[in-house]
Amino acid sequence: MTAGVCRTAVAVVELTPADYRHAHDAAHRAGLFWNLAVKELRDWWTTHESDPSVLELRRVVYAAAGSELMRLHSHTRSIIVDDLIDAVATYRENLKAGRRSRAPWRHKNYRPLSFTARNGWIERDGWIILSGGRSSPKISFRAPTITDPATGAVVKPDEWGEGQLCWDRNNRRWEWHVAYRTTTPPVLDPTRVLALDPGIINSFTTAHETGTTYEVTVISGRAGRSIKHRRNTAVAGIVRAQSKCVKGSRRWRKLEAARKQVSGKATDALRNFDHHVARHVTTIAQTADTGRIIAGDVRGIERNTARTLKRRFGRNQRRRLSQWSRGRQERYIAEKAGLDTIEHQNEAWSSKTCPACSTRNRPSGRNYRCHECGFVCHRDAVGALNQHQKATHGTYVPLNPNKAVVVRYLRALPARSTRQDPAHVAEGSPRTDAVTPKGRQTPPGRSTDSRSGNQKPRP
Repeated sequence: MTAGVCRTAVAVVELTPADYRHAHDAAHRAGLFWNLAVKELRDWWTTHESDPSVLELRRVVYAAAGSELMRLHSHTRSIIVDDLIDAVATYRENLKAGRRSRAPWRHKNYRPLSFTARNGWIERDGWIILSGGRSSPKISFRAPTITDPATGAVVKPDEWGEGQLCWDRNNRRWEWHVAYRTTTPPVLDPTRVLALDPGIINSFTTAHETGTTYEVTVISGRAGRSIKHRRNTAVAGIVRAQSKCVKGSRRWRKLEAARKQVSGKATDALRNFDHHVARHVTTIAQTADTGRIIAGDVRGIERNTARTLKRRFGRNQRRRLSQWSRGRQERYIAEKAGLDTIEHQNEAWSSKTCPACSTRNRPSGRNYRCHECGFVCHRDAVGALNQHQKATHGTYVPLNPNKAVVVRYLRALPARSTRQDPAHVAEGSPRTDAVTPKGRQTPPGRSTDSRSGNQKPRP
């Protein structure tokens, strides 16, 4: 494969009833093989003071596995052991960083069937044929058409990397996950900074500096919130109905299937939403030539919703925090920008400190007004501006009074209502508001947002 950035395509595949059963049996054996590897790893820890290497753990597990488990393809077995070693490394890193963590322990009934590039599967006459392992039937399905969204070109099977046959238990379907390489993102200026202020109402607010302005973009997260709200409401109604049924009855099973269907559709929609958010941020970074992406550090807040945040937030806000997909969005941003990871910094007081005079004020709602100098701006824009100043200067330094703050508002998804269609202008530019650091309002842009059709700022 040519050099570039890795992407993973997910394609739904149709299996015949016979191949369905063969895939089910092989995935079950893969789960049992994982359970055996976890057991052997814990036995190793009782007699050794260090972690085993990949080769040592592989040798021990292979010796303990019976003939039934050894029927799995050799690359599938190797990948399972590699995944376990990676899980142990993550566990050690979390312990070293002071985060709560637990060594791999959970038993699995099923695991995906994994194959390395061009090993364990072949493409023949438009069909993908997977090896079921030693003395096991093969599994075949129509080769899916995979298109690279970055270039629009079709990725041929001989360009595919590692592949996995996975079972989506909510949508109840088999999926073929395959990695491939796409074009490398451009190398950006490492001295320029794009600051991110993560949030729930607005997924990210970005800020960067140009020669004459401070550019701020507020990316709305309302589409993602609406998806979660619909899912939570539907699932709650189904669970209430299930509570009135005998578990395992025909009515209960129908409701369970409906619950999984709702959850599966929401999962697909949220994954699409997160990709759109990440694409907006990456486009801004590439357009502004910012080689560093720094976000406010809110990692771990969702894990404390039931303990330290119980007194600060109500039940609904704790649910929003626990369902926050910020981590996945940041991972998508790093992947699309060609970075190993995005940087984090402490965001304390970033939404309360005035970017113009460094006075601390208590914002009201989504708006920010400084009682000292009169600076007025969106609350999330204030947080992003302070993050940018801290990333650039090491602390919350006041903005340059000769530069205006230009705020744009974007929707993550390019959706619009029926009433917005007649007013939709294909060539329209995003809605823009501009303020100077001292709060003097400059004539706001009256251009229509090509995504929302709105002309009025919406918090």
